[in-house]
Amino acid sequence: MKGNSNPILPAVALICIALFGASRSSVSGGERFVAPDLKTAGDIPYPVEVVAPGLVTLSLNLSMADQPPSVQVLRDVPGLTPLVRSTVTNWNYILGKLDGNPVPSTIDVQVVFNPAAFGGQSINVTPVAPVSPPSPAGYLPPEVAAGSYAMYPPNSVGFGAVVLDVTVDKDGTIKKVGVIRDVPSLSAPAIAAVKGWTINPATFNGKAISAKLIVAFVFRPAMQS
Repeated sequence: MKGNSNPILPAVALICIALFGASRSSVSGGERFVAPDLKTAGDIPYPVEVVAPGLVTLSLNLSMADQPPSVQVLRDVPGLTPLVRSTVTNWNYILGKLDGNPVPSTIDVQVVFNPAAFGGQSINVTPVAPVSPPSPAGYLPPEVAAGSYAMYPPNSVGFGAVVLDVTVDKDGTIKKVGVIRDVPSLSAPAIAAVKGWTINPATFNGKAISAKLIVAFVFRPAMQS
């Protein structure tokens, strides 16, 4: 009698095909790349001679070597950008991973200079385009489309930089906000402000992915504004 004498074999074959397909899909598209992140951050001083608020945006290219990242200025505030640049290049970053391996990668840092008098007002967010493509090839970091300054607590005399690690989901929603550098009376207003921002998600090879956006609010109380 002809036919399959061992009916278990087709079932085993189907399971193997399914497992192989699942393993391939788990590293396909955006899931192949895990975006870089920030590990530790220091303070960013607000120069007493500068009265301007504004948003400084830097694109940092992280290398495999233990060297400071190279920097592109995407949004400039005259009198403040050089200070931001010299400060954030000394922070500690975590490389992105492609197929599980660390790779040179790009991370954007947004620094909001936030005098007390500007709390709640809209930030002038201009469109940007990097001079050179981000790393790795095919990756575009999340991008701020609209935002506002944080409210300064009326009874606070705190100052300095609150540095936030913002997880932007693939649909652009803010999934999580972590505090990398805390200023006790000012961290909560900074988190509240960034949760109201509009952020376009990161993409890898044209597919939206979850990624980290680093946002620092540099506060100055009203008596210094």
